[in-house]
Amino acid sequence: MERWIHRAVNYQINLRGIAAREPANPFDALDERPSPDSPLAYVTAQLNRLTTLGVTVLHLMPPFPIGEEGRKGIGSPYAVRAYKEVNPEFGTKEELAAFVRTAHELGFKVIIGMVPNHTSRDNVWTRSNPEYYVKNDQGEILYDLDWSDTAKLDYNQPELRKAMFDVYDYWLGFLGKDAHGEPDGVDGFRLDMAHFINDRTFWDEALPELKARHSKRELLFLAECYGMDNNKDLFRRGMTAAYDDDFYKVLLYLYGRDANGASIILPDDEDAPRNNDFRPKYEAFKKGGMRAAVEKCLMDYEVDLAVAPDAPRLARYTDNHDEGRGVYRFGDGAVRAMMRLTFLSPHAIPFMLCGQEFGAANRPPIHERIQPCDKGYRMRVGDRVIKREGVEFEGNSFARGYEARQDWYAFYKELIGLRLNQPALTDGDFKLLDVGEDSAPHEQQVIAFTRTHDGRTLHCAVNLGPEKRRLQKTAPFQGKALYGKLEGDELDGFAAVVVRN
Repeated sequence: MERWIHRAVNYQINLRGIAAREPANPFDALDERPSPDSPLAYVTAQLNRLTTLGVTVLHLMPPFPIGEEGRKGIGSPYAVRAYKEVNPEFGTKEELAAFVRTAHELGFKVIIGMVPNHTSRDNVWTRSNPEYYVKNDQGEILYDLDWSDTAKLDYNQPELRKAMFDVYDYWLGFLGKDAHGEPDGVDGFRLDMAHFINDRTFWDEALPELKARHSKRELLFLAECYGMDNNKDLFRRGMTAAYDDDFYKVLLYLYGRDANGASIILPDDEDAPRNNDFRPKYEAFKKGGMRAAVEKCLMDYEVDLAVAPDAPRLARYTDNHDEGRGVYRFGDGAVRAMMRLTFLSPHAIPFMLCGQEFGAANRPPIHERIQPCDKGYRMRVGDRVIKREGVEFEGNSFARGYEARQDWYAFYKELIGLRLNQPALTDGDFKLLDVGEDSAPHEQQVIAFTRTHDGRTLHCAVNLGPEKRRLQKTAPFQGKALYGKLEGDELDGFAAVVVRN
């Protein structure tokens, strides 16, 4: 069996964002012609370009038809009307099959977004099998939170469990048989709100059985999941990866922007100490700065996860379709530092959202073509901290200027190449390193560590703050520099260095 998850670099594709191939200006609109290709066909034709970037996993947001009943705006891909069909807005099932086949030929793995917790309110099952749903005493189908366009599935129903298992099995083999007579299809799933289903024993049954049915392949089951305890619970049930939400919360709660848009450490979010999962990281921050907060994030998993190719993985990100864009919310510097750490960190699946490699600033569309959204940013202006809204936009707003866009592309290409060319970064042991940062304990912002594999050790340091820091113990960084550099005994703000001894 080919082991590939430990080397995965995930590239999430929002087909609506790709579909927005609109004129750049009114003069271009004068010459506009209808596009001959569906979004799926268009992306398929461009896949060879992603080989240059170096990502390894193509992650399609749910490609299924979207419900009409209770639809919000243009409709959420996470309100699924039929699990075994393809949304005509994106193309046909044959075009999806061509996408997967072409991706496989180019060496990519493919996962698709799956929605286990709920369907749309007019899903075909609401008519054919209403017993599949959670209901109130009046027999009305319920939904979670404010997701009024959805209907919650009831995993206490044995027939629902069989039906959902069949959905996963279908897509894992929807291409038919491969050259060896084995079922061929997608290579896994991103599982929306996997911890929210009302009976998690479904995962105990479904995941081992799916792996057994497709035993010739390694499959990625990536849980969208919030809370470390929930992650560890799903890992025990057979999940192969999950979101590292606390890693993202470092960005959300501890970074902001100044009046010029530059990244700053801004620990004034009132939600940080109130969030039960994040509180230990916040308390570590108060005592030991950004260094201690991030160390706490990483070490909470290191004590439980084995160093092995099949050990569970953590998806770490600054951008995803829900949260929007890191450069808009936290500024360039914080994104660069946290993505550097992501590519250097243990048990990681670096997670990117299409357009991130060109500094995209807008949240791609989920509910509307263009609207304000709650994924904004905090900004310090003098003595005040103000909040600005985010923007959900069906088009693309990349970094301004050709050179800026190319700089972002080179940044990600270099990091991907570094990770995939150094086995210590995908398979190595992890150990924290004391570099003697010359600053007060509560202002520490340099995290340093070693990654060791097969007798080779990489020494890594990432400055998580905007100020340059002097390191008093630089001996580990006197070898061959693979990435970045020290300026004498100083590490620039938001910079990183990797040295092989």
